[in-house]
Amino acid sequence: MVQASTLTQSALLTTLFAVCCQGAAIDPRSNDVVSVNFEVSYRDALADDDSVLGGSAFDKRSKDEPNRGYIKTDLKHRKSFYTTQLKIGSHKEKITVVVDTGSSDLWVPSSEAKCLEDSKCRSEGTYSVEKSKSSKPLNQPFSIEYPDNETASGVYVQDSVEIGKTTVSNQQFAVANTSTAGMGVLGIGLQSDEQTKDNYVNFVFSLKKQGSISKAGYSLYLPEKEKKSGTILFGGIDEEKYSGNLTQFEVSSDKLSVPLQSVSYSGKDNKNETEAIIDSGSTFSFLPSGIVGGIADALNGSYSDSLGVYVVDCKNRGKKSGYLSFNFENDTSIMAPLSHFVLRLKQIKHHVPDYEKNHCGLSIFPSDDETVLGDNFLRSAYISVDLEDKQVGLAQVKHSRHHSYKSL
Repeated sequence: MVQASTLTQSALLTTLFAVCCQGAAIDPRSNDVVSVNFEVSYRDALADDDSVLGGSAFDKRSKDEPNRGYIKTDLKHRKSFYTTQLKIGSHKEKITVVVDTGSSDLWVPSSEAKCLEDSKCRSEGTYSVEKSKSSKPLNQPFSIEYPDNETASGVYVQDSVEIGKTTVSNQQFAVANTSTAGMGVLGIGLQSDEQTKDNYVNFVFSLKKQGSISKAGYSLYLPEKEKKSGTILFGGIDEEKYSGNLTQFEVSSDKLSVPLQSVSYSGKDNKNETEAIIDSGSTFSFLPSGIVGGIADALNGSYSDSLGVYVVDCKNRGKKSGYLSFNFENDTSIMAPLSHFVLRLKQIKHHVPDYEKNHCGLSIFPSDDETVLGDNFLRSAYISVDLEDKQVGLAQVKHSRHHSYKSL
Protein backbone atom coordinates (compact mmCIF):
# COMPACT_ATOMS: atom_id res chain seq x y z
CA MET A 1 0.00 0.00 0.00
CA VAL A 2 1.11 3.57 -0.20
CA GLN A 3 1.20 5.83 2.75
CA ALA A 4 3.33 8.46 4.45
CA SER A 5 6.84 7.34 5.38
CA THR A 6 6.36 8.93 8.73
CA LEU A 7 3.29 7.10 10.00
CA THR A 8 0.34 8.76 11.58
CA GLN A 9 -0.69 7.19 14.85
CA SER A 10 -4.41 6.77 15.42
CA ALA A 11 -6.18 4.89 18.12
CA LEU A 12 -9.69 3.59 17.69
CA LEU A 13 -11.73 0.55 18.37
CA THR A 14 -15.34 -0.20 17.58
CA THR A 15 -16.39 -3.77 17.03
CA LEU A 16 -19.64 -5.45 16.18
CA PHE A 17 -20.16 -9.21 16.19
CA ALA A 18 -22.96 -10.97 14.40
CA VAL A 19 -24.16 -14.54 13.84
CA CYS A 20 -26.14 -15.61 10.80
CA CYS A 21 -26.99 -18.42 8.44
CA GLN A 22 -24.64 -18.45 5.46
CA GLY A 23 -26.03 -16.27 2.68
CA ALA A 24 -28.96 -15.04 4.78
CA ALA A 25 -29.63 -11.36 5.36
CA ILE A 26 -29.69 -10.16 8.96
CA ASP A 27 -31.81 -7.53 10.59
CA PRO A 28 -29.26 -5.10 12.12
CA ARG A 29 -31.75 -4.35 14.89
CA SER A 30 -31.76 -7.96 16.08
CA ASN A 31 -29.96 -9.20 19.17
CA ASP A 32 -27.39 -10.90 16.94
CA VAL A 33 -25.46 -7.63 16.63
CA VAL A 34 -23.48 -6.15 19.52
CA SER A 35 -22.05 -2.62 19.35
CA VAL A 36 -18.98 -1.50 21.31
CA ASN A 37 -18.21 2.16 22.01
CA PHE A 38 -14.92 3.58 20.75
CA GLU A 39 -12.46 6.38 21.41
CA VAL A 40 -10.55 8.31 18.79
CA SER A 41 -7.18 10.02 19.05
CA TYR A 42 -4.95 11.10 16.18
CA ARG A 43 -2.01 13.12 15.00
CA ASP A 44 -1.28 14.37 11.48
CA ALA A 45 1.47 12.94 9.31
CA LEU A 46 2.52 14.01 5.83
CA ALA A 47 4.60 12.31 3.18
CA ASP A 48 8.35 12.87 3.42
CA ASP A 49 10.16 14.81 0.77
CA ASP A 50 11.86 11.63 -0.42
CA SER A 51 8.86 9.31 -0.29
CA VAL A 52 5.72 9.93 -2.28
CA LEU A 53 5.70 6.49 -3.86
CA GLY A 54 4.67 3.19 -2.37
CA GLY A 55 2.39 0.24 -2.82
CA SER A 56 1.62 -1.77 0.34
CA ALA A 57 1.53 -1.72 4.13
CA PHE A 58 2.83 1.82 4.68
CA ASP A 59 2.66 4.44 1.99
CA LYS A 60 3.69 3.06 -1.03
CA ARG A 61 0.64 -1.51 0.87
CA SER A 62 -11.99 -26.31 8.85
CA LYS A 63 -15.44 -26.73 7.58
CA ASP A 64 -18.06 -24.09 7.16
CA GLU A 65 -20.51 -23.80 10.01
CA PRO A 66 -23.83 -22.54 8.61
CA ASN A 67 -24.91 -21.01 11.92
CA ARG A 68 -21.98 -18.61 11.92
CA GLY A 69 -21.88 -15.13 10.48
CA TYR A 70 -19.40 -12.31 10.41
CA ILE A 71 -17.43 -9.88 12.53
CA LYS A 72 -17.69 -6.14 12.00
CA THR A 73 -14.91 -3.80 13.08
CA ASP A 74 -15.13 -0.02 12.73
CA LEU A 75 -11.96 1.81 11.72
CA LYS A 76 -10.74 5.36 12.07
CA HIS A 77 -9.26 7.05 9.04
CA ARG A 78 -6.50 9.59 9.40
CA LYS A 79 -5.08 10.86 6.14
CA SER A 80 -3.39 7.70 4.93
CA PHE A 81 -4.50 4.60 6.76
CA TYR A 82 -7.04 2.84 8.91
CA THR A 83 -6.32 1.46 12.35
CA THR A 84 -7.89 -0.85 14.84
CA GLN A 85 -6.89 -2.03 18.30
CA LEU A 86 -5.92 -5.59 19.18
CA LYS A 87 -5.45 -7.21 22.58
CA ILE A 88 -2.70 -9.81 22.55
CA GLY A 89 -1.59 -12.49 24.98
CA SER A 90 -2.63 -13.47 28.49
CA HIS A 91 -2.26 -9.88 29.69
CA LYS A 92 -4.30 -8.58 26.73
CA GLU A 93 -1.72 -5.98 25.81
CA LYS A 94 -3.42 -3.25 23.74
CA ILE A 95 -1.76 -2.53 20.40
CA THR A 96 -3.02 -0.28 17.62
CA VAL A 97 -2.28 -1.61 14.12
CA VAL A 98 -2.79 -0.54 10.53
CA VAL A 99 -5.40 -2.62 8.68
CA ASP A 100 -3.76 -3.41 5.35
CA THR A 101 -5.21 -5.17 2.31
CA GLY A 102 -1.82 -4.77 0.60
CA SER A 103 0.03 -7.28 2.82
CA SER A 104 -0.77 -10.57 4.55
CA ASP A 105 1.11 -10.79 7.86
CA LEU A 106 0.14 -9.57 11.30
CA TRP A 107 3.11 -8.12 13.15
CA VAL A 108 3.47 -6.02 16.28
CA PRO A 109 6.45 -4.36 17.97
CA SER A 110 8.18 -6.06 20.87
CA SER A 111 8.33 -4.23 24.19
CA GLU A 112 12.10 -4.19 23.65
CA ALA A 113 11.95 -3.23 19.97
CA LYS A 114 14.66 -0.97 18.63
CA CYS A 115 13.05 1.90 16.74
CA LEU A 116 15.20 2.88 13.77
CA GLU A 117 15.37 6.12 11.77
CA ASP A 118 13.70 8.15 14.53
CA SER A 119 10.49 6.15 14.28
CA LYS A 120 8.28 5.84 17.36
CA CYS A 121 7.62 2.18 16.77
CA ARG A 122 6.53 1.42 20.35
CA SER A 123 4.20 4.41 20.80
CA GLU A 124 0.99 2.56 19.86
CA GLY A 125 1.49 -0.42 22.17
CA THR A 126 3.89 -3.35 22.42
CA TYR A 127 3.85 -7.07 23.12
CA SER A 128 6.13 -9.12 25.40
CA VAL A 129 6.56 -12.81 24.58
CA GLU A 130 8.10 -13.43 28.01
CA LYS A 131 5.23 -11.90 29.99
CA SER A 132 2.41 -13.72 28.20
CA LYS A 133 1.62 -17.10 29.74
CA SER A 134 -0.08 -18.24 26.53
CA SER A 135 2.79 -17.39 24.13
CA LYS A 136 4.64 -19.99 22.11
CA PRO A 137 7.88 -18.98 20.32
CA LEU A 138 8.20 -20.57 16.88
CA ASN A 139 11.88 -19.73 16.25
CA GLN A 140 11.10 -18.71 12.68
CA PRO A 141 12.59 -15.43 11.40
CA PHE A 142 10.36 -12.65 10.07
CA SER A 143 11.36 -9.77 7.84
CA ILE A 144 9.34 -7.42 5.66
CA GLU A 145 10.10 -4.35 3.59
CA TYR A 146 7.37 -2.18 2.15
CA PRO A 147 7.64 -0.24 -1.12
CA ASP A 148 8.31 3.02 0.74
CA ASN A 149 11.32 1.35 2.44
CA GLU A 150 9.63 0.95 5.83
CA THR A 151 10.90 -2.27 7.42
CA ALA A 152 10.29 -4.60 10.33
CA SER A 153 12.13 -7.75 11.40
CA GLY A 154 11.87 -10.22 14.24
CA VAL A 155 10.46 -13.70 14.85
CA TYR A 156 7.14 -15.53 14.58
CA VAL A 157 5.22 -16.61 17.68
CA GLN A 158 1.80 -17.98 18.55
CA ASP A 159 -0.57 -16.38 21.05
CA SER A 160 -4.15 -15.24 21.51
CA VAL A 161 -5.29 -12.20 19.51
CA GLU A 162 -8.51 -10.38 20.40
CA ILE A 163 -10.31 -7.99 18.09
CA GLY A 164 -13.41 -6.44 19.60
CA LYS A 165 -15.19 -9.22 21.50
CA THR A 166 -13.73 -12.02 19.39
CA THR A 167 -10.54 -13.89 20.33
CA VAL A 168 -8.43 -16.15 18.14
CA SER A 169 -6.32 -18.62 20.12
CA ASN A 170 -2.86 -19.80 19.04
CA GLN A 171 -2.67 -17.26 16.23
CA GLN A 172 0.66 -17.08 14.41
CA PHE A 173 2.03 -13.55 14.02
CA ALA A 174 5.37 -11.79 14.08
CA VAL A 175 6.99 -9.82 16.86
CA ALA A 176 9.32 -7.12 15.52
CA ASN A 177 12.59 -6.52 17.34
CA THR A 178 13.57 -3.71 14.99
CA SER A 179 11.36 -1.42 12.93
CA THR A 180 11.37 1.85 11.04
CA ALA A 181 7.55 1.99 11.07
CA GLY A 182 5.32 3.91 13.44
CA MET A 183 3.09 0.96 14.36
CA GLY A 184 2.34 -2.67 13.60
CA VAL A 185 0.25 -4.03 10.74
CA LEU A 186 -2.72 -6.36 10.44
CA GLY A 187 -2.22 -7.68 6.92
CA ILE A 188 -5.42 -9.14 5.48
CA GLY A 189 -4.27 -10.01 1.97
CA LEU A 190 -3.84 -13.42 0.34
CA GLN A 191 -1.99 -16.18 2.20
CA SER A 192 0.35 -16.59 -0.77
CA ASP A 193 1.73 -13.10 0.00
CA GLU A 194 2.90 -14.00 3.52
CA GLN A 195 6.56 -13.50 4.39
CA THR A 196 7.23 -17.22 4.86
CA LYS A 197 8.26 -20.11 2.64
CA ASP A 198 5.39 -22.22 3.92
CA ASN A 199 2.07 -20.43 4.24
CA TYR A 200 0.44 -20.45 7.67
CA VAL A 201 -3.15 -19.82 8.77
CA ASN A 202 -3.29 -16.03 8.95
CA PHE A 203 -5.75 -13.97 10.97
CA VAL A 204 -8.74 -13.97 8.59
CA PHE A 205 -8.48 -17.72 7.95
CA SER A 206 -8.19 -18.29 11.71
CA LEU A 207 -11.51 -16.49 12.22
CA LYS A 208 -13.11 -19.03 9.91
CA LYS A 209 -11.26 -22.03 11.35
CA GLN A 210 -12.51 -21.28 14.85
CA GLY A 211 -16.07 -20.76 13.56
CA SER A 212 -16.41 -17.01 14.03
CA ILE A 213 -17.15 -16.46 10.32
CA SER A 214 -18.41 -18.86 7.67
CA LYS A 215 -15.95 -17.84 4.94
CA ALA A 216 -12.48 -16.34 5.00
CA GLY A 217 -13.01 -12.86 3.63
CA TYR A 218 -14.39 -9.42 4.36
CA SER A 219 -15.84 -6.27 2.86
CA LEU A 220 -14.45 -2.77 3.13
CA TYR A 221 -16.51 0.40 3.48
CA LEU A 222 -14.42 3.55 3.52
CA PRO A 223 -15.79 6.89 4.67
CA GLU A 224 -16.97 9.98 2.98
CA LYS A 225 -14.23 12.58 3.26
CA GLU A 226 -15.94 14.54 6.00
CA LYS A 227 -16.83 11.67 8.31
CA LYS A 228 -13.45 9.92 8.47
CA SER A 229 -14.71 6.58 9.75
CA GLY A 230 -14.86 3.30 7.90
CA THR A 231 -15.80 -0.33 8.46
CA ILE A 232 -14.33 -3.71 7.71
CA LEU A 233 -16.85 -6.52 7.93
CA PHE A 234 -15.16 -9.89 8.33
CA GLY A 235 -17.07 -12.74 6.71
CA GLY A 236 -19.82 -10.66 5.14
CA ILE A 237 -21.07 -7.77 3.04
CA ASP A 238 -23.49 -4.92 3.76
CA GLU A 239 -25.92 -4.65 0.85
CA GLU A 240 -26.99 -1.17 1.98
CA LYS A 241 -23.50 0.20 1.37
CA TYR A 242 -23.35 -0.11 -2.42
CA SER A 243 -25.53 0.46 -5.47
CA GLY A 244 -25.85 -1.68 -8.58
CA ASN A 245 -24.08 -5.01 -8.91
CA LEU A 246 -21.15 -6.15 -6.81
CA THR A 247 -19.02 -7.38 -9.73
CA GLN A 248 -16.64 -10.22 -8.92
CA PHE A 249 -13.14 -10.40 -10.41
CA GLU A 250 -10.74 -13.32 -10.22
CA VAL A 251 -7.40 -12.44 -8.60
CA SER A 252 -4.50 -13.51 -10.82
CA SER A 253 -1.52 -12.69 -8.59
CA ASP A 254 -0.40 -12.64 -4.94
CA LYS A 255 -1.94 -9.20 -4.50
CA LEU A 256 -5.62 -8.30 -4.30
CA SER A 257 -6.13 -6.68 -7.70
CA VAL A 258 -8.81 -5.79 -10.25
CA PRO A 259 -8.53 -5.36 -14.07
CA LEU A 260 -8.49 -1.61 -14.75
CA GLN A 261 -8.99 -0.66 -18.41
CA SER A 262 -9.10 3.14 -18.45
CA VAL A 263 -9.87 6.33 -16.53
CA SER A 264 -12.18 8.89 -18.15
CA TYR A 265 -12.53 12.58 -17.45
CA SER A 266 -14.16 15.45 -19.30
CA GLY A 267 -15.04 13.33 -22.34
CA LYS A 268 -11.58 11.80 -22.75
CA ASP A 269 -10.95 8.11 -22.11
CA ASN A 270 -7.35 7.51 -21.02
CA LYS A 271 -6.72 3.83 -21.76
CA ASN A 272 -4.09 1.49 -20.35
CA GLU A 273 -5.15 -2.01 -19.31
CA THR A 274 -3.48 -3.05 -16.08
CA GLU A 275 -4.00 -5.05 -12.89
CA ALA A 276 -4.68 -2.50 -10.13
CA ILE A 277 -3.90 -3.43 -6.52
CA ILE A 278 -6.55 -2.66 -3.91
CA ASP A 279 -4.62 -1.08 -1.05
CA SER A 280 -6.33 0.24 2.09
CA GLY A 281 -2.95 1.23 3.49
CA SER A 282 -2.19 3.63 0.66
CA THR A 283 -2.86 7.33 0.99
CA PHE A 284 -2.71 7.99 -2.74
CA SER A 285 -3.25 6.16 -6.02
CA PHE A 286 -0.58 5.20 -8.58
CA LEU A 287 -1.62 4.77 -12.21
CA PRO A 288 0.17 4.31 -15.56
CA SER A 289 1.88 7.52 -16.64
CA GLY A 290 -0.29 7.84 -19.77
CA ILE A 291 -3.46 7.87 -17.68
CA VAL A 292 -2.12 10.37 -15.15
CA GLY A 293 -0.75 12.60 -17.90
CA GLY A 294 -4.11 12.57 -19.70
CA ILE A 295 -5.96 13.62 -16.54
CA ALA A 296 -3.40 16.36 -15.87
CA ASP A 297 -3.71 17.68 -19.44
CA ALA A 298 -7.48 17.92 -19.07
CA LEU A 299 -6.90 20.03 -15.95
CA ASN A 300 -4.23 22.20 -17.63
CA GLY A 301 -1.79 20.85 -15.05
CA SER A 302 2.00 20.95 -15.27
CA TYR A 303 4.50 18.52 -13.83
CA SER A 304 6.90 19.84 -11.20
CA ASP A 305 10.23 18.01 -11.34
CA SER A 306 11.26 19.43 -7.98
CA LEU A 307 8.10 18.22 -6.22
CA GLY A 308 7.35 15.12 -8.25
CA VAL A 309 3.71 16.21 -8.50
CA TYR A 310 1.35 17.45 -11.22
CA VAL A 311 0.40 21.00 -10.12
CA VAL A 312 -3.21 21.90 -10.91
CA ASP A 313 -5.63 24.73 -10.17
CA CYS A 314 -7.16 24.58 -6.69
CA LYS A 315 -10.62 25.22 -8.15
CA ASN A 316 -10.61 21.49 -8.93
CA ARG A 317 -11.14 20.86 -5.22
CA GLY A 318 -14.70 22.14 -5.53
CA LYS A 319 -17.85 20.04 -5.71
CA LYS A 320 -18.51 21.21 -9.27
CA SER A 321 -15.21 19.88 -10.60
CA GLY A 322 -16.81 16.67 -11.86
CA TYR A 323 -15.92 13.00 -11.61
CA LEU A 324 -13.25 10.59 -12.74
CA SER A 325 -14.68 7.36 -14.15
CA PHE A 326 -12.52 4.33 -13.35
CA ASN A 327 -13.46 1.71 -15.92
CA PHE A 328 -12.93 -2.01 -15.31
CA GLU A 329 -13.73 -5.23 -17.15
CA ASN A 330 -17.30 -6.56 -17.25
CA ASP A 331 -18.71 -3.07 -17.91
CA THR A 332 -17.99 -2.00 -14.33
CA SER A 333 -17.25 1.66 -13.60
CA ILE A 334 -16.66 3.57 -10.37
CA MET A 335 -17.39 7.29 -10.36
CA ALA A 336 -15.05 9.16 -8.02
CA PRO A 337 -15.17 12.93 -7.36
CA LEU A 338 -12.16 14.71 -8.84
CA SER A 339 -11.97 16.66 -5.58
CA HIS A 340 -10.81 13.47 -3.82
CA PHE A 341 -7.65 13.56 -5.94
CA VAL A 342 -6.74 17.25 -5.65
CA LEU A 343 -4.97 18.40 -2.47
CA ARG A 344 -2.96 21.35 -1.27
CA LEU A 345 0.70 20.67 -2.02
CA LYS A 346 1.51 20.86 1.68
CA GLN A 347 -0.84 17.90 2.19
CA ILE A 348 1.10 15.86 -0.35
CA LYS A 349 4.69 16.84 0.38
CA HIS A 350 6.34 17.62 3.68
CA HIS A 351 8.80 20.19 2.36
CA VAL A 352 7.15 22.69 0.02
CA PRO A 353 8.43 26.22 -0.71
CA ASP A 354 6.38 28.85 1.10
CA TYR A 355 5.18 30.40 -2.15
CA GLU A 356 3.72 27.02 -3.24
CA LYS A 357 2.16 25.78 0.01
CA ASN A 358 -1.31 26.97 -0.94
CA HIS A 359 -1.08 25.65 -4.49
CA CYS A 360 -2.65 22.30 -5.35
CA GLY A 361 -1.53 19.05 -6.89
CA LEU A 362 -2.86 15.71 -8.12
CA SER A 363 -2.65 12.96 -5.51
CA ILE A 364 -2.50 10.44 -8.35
CA PHE A 365 1.08 9.64 -9.28
CA PRO A 366 2.51 8.10 -12.46
CA SER A 367 3.82 4.56 -12.03
CA ASP A 368 4.46 2.21 -14.92
CA ASP A 369 5.71 -0.48 -12.55
CA GLU A 370 2.76 -1.10 -10.21
CA THR A 371 -0.78 0.26 -10.32
CA VAL A 372 -2.30 0.97 -6.90
CA LEU A 373 -5.80 2.13 -6.01
CA GLY A 374 -5.48 3.80 -2.62
CA ASP A 375 -7.68 5.64 -0.18
CA ASN A 376 -8.63 8.48 -2.53
CA PHE A 377 -10.20 5.93 -4.92
CA LEU A 378 -11.54 3.50 -2.32
CA ARG A 379 -13.77 6.14 -0.71
CA SER A 380 -15.94 5.86 -3.84
CA ALA A 381 -15.99 2.06 -4.04
CA TYR A 382 -17.39 -0.78 -2.00
CA ILE A 383 -14.94 -3.69 -1.88
CA SER A 384 -15.51 -7.33 -1.00
CA VAL A 385 -12.69 -9.85 -0.70
CA ASP A 386 -13.04 -13.64 -0.83
CA LEU A 387 -9.65 -14.99 0.22
CA GLU A 388 -10.68 -18.62 -0.31
CA ASP A 389 -11.90 -18.35 -3.90
CA LYS A 390 -9.47 -15.47 -4.60
CA GLN A 391 -12.05 -12.97 -5.78
CA VAL A 392 -12.45 -9.21 -5.33
CA GLY A 393 -15.89 -7.64 -5.62
CA LEU A 394 -16.29 -4.04 -6.76
CA ALA A 395 -19.34 -1.73 -6.70
CA GLN A 396 -20.22 1.95 -6.46
CA VAL A 397 -20.34 2.94 -2.80
CA LYS A 398 -23.62 4.13 -1.30
CA HIS A 399 -23.26 6.09 1.93
CA SER A 400 -26.13 4.99 4.13
CA ARG A 401 -26.93 4.71 7.81
CA HIS A 402 -28.89 1.54 7.14
CA HIS A 403 -27.54 -2.01 7.11
CA SER A 404 -28.39 -5.27 5.40
CA TYR A 405 -25.77 -7.85 6.31
CA LYS A 406 -25.16 -11.01 4.33
CA SER A 407 -22.48 -13.69 4.62
CA LEU A 408 -19.96 -14.00 1.82
